[in-house]
Amino acid sequence: MNNTVIYLIGHYGVGKLTIARAIAEATGARVFDNHLANNVIFSLIREDGRTKIPQRAWDLIMTIRRQALIAMTELARPDASFVLTNALMDADPMDRQAFAEVQSAAEQRRACFVPVTLVASDSAHDIRIPSPEREQRLKMTDAAGARNVRETRQLLRIAHPHHLTIDTTDIAPEQAARMIIEHAEHSA
Repeated sequence: MNNTVIYLIGHYGVGKLTIARAIAEATGARVFDNHLANNVIFSLIREDGRTKIPQRAWDLIMTIRRQALIAMTELARPDASFVLTNALMDADPMDRQAFAEVQSAAEQRRACFVPVTLVASDSAHDIRIPSPEREQRLKMTDAAGARNVRETRQLLRIAHPHHLTIDTTDIAPEQAARMIIEHAEHSA
């Protein structure tokens, strides 16, 4: 995989980071998990994975993400590939902006852009959400709260020729990663 930007989008606990790591291991791509930016702020405001996050925190997080995208477009090797992760909601203008900024960064790099929507069953989410690893990484750990988000907030609808949707309920992260890599290679 050469000069490819894969953007994994899905609700909390769908396996975005795990799959991103599997893609990186198989291809050498660099992972920019949304919590790399989030946790700079979350760690300072003592985010606990259950309490509503203040809007101002999200504004600051967007600033950090934008700086990372600048590094991707201006400083990273031209042949480098990236896997980004995020939970983006269709009705949230900031989430739509985040998607547009990643797509723009891929275009500036003249990279193949592959947005991927990851979905899973409610029962899979309920098992994955309250994990100790998620708590340690300052991620959402409230299974009921996460279910409420899935029931009330639709994931970003993506109209892009390279878009792919994968249900992660019953497949291993490595299998999902292989599917995404193959799709990206055919899209390039």
